[in-house]
Amino acid sequence: MPDENPRRILSAIAQVQRSVVVPKARYNEYGKFSYRSFEDIVAALKKPCEDAGIGFSMHDEIVSVRERYYVKATVTVFFADGAGETFTASAFAREAEHKNGSDDAQVTGMASSYARKYALCGVFAIDGESDPDQLAPAKDQKKAPQEGPFTARCRSCGTRYSFDSAAQYDAFAAAPGCCPAPAWEIE
Repeated sequence: MPDENPRRILSAIAQVQRSVVVPKARYNEYGKFSYRSFEDIVAALKKPCEDAGIGFSMHDEIVSVRERYYVKATVTVFFADGAGETFTASAFAREAEHKNGSDDAQVTGMASSYARKYALCGVFAIDGESDPDQLAPAKDQKKAPQEGPFTARCRSCGTRYSFDSAAQYDAFAAAPGCCPAPAWEIE
């Protein structure tokens, strides 16, 4: 007799979403922000995924968007017994043109790790909302000067940009694209 209530992959994923907690237990001294690593996320997902009867696999590919290369990380969630549906989601991370102290392979590896981390965060609803400092404005936040040049730094990912005016900064900050949760600080 066929199972009248087949297992659904989204129900299993929702079970994991309700139980997984991945604190931002690491601290970047240079950027002055807390974060969670790809390895932290994978470790935190093992038991909840086992309890839900699911597993996941990941793969990367390099894609060209306009004149830049991105790492596209895809996570596929499946039932551990091989039965039923799968669920797939992807995330992208741009390779830096150059990163001081890193060779090209390390830059690609960092982009891969970042993309994989956010693909997993997307599937399993792991976000920064529970971190009270995630999007909090910097203490004594400076206002963007009307005329530049000046520099602003994303406290979430550490990326720095130069601006010629407050209007240019405001337009950029409205849709920065540097990371999933930008938090800008004028330097």
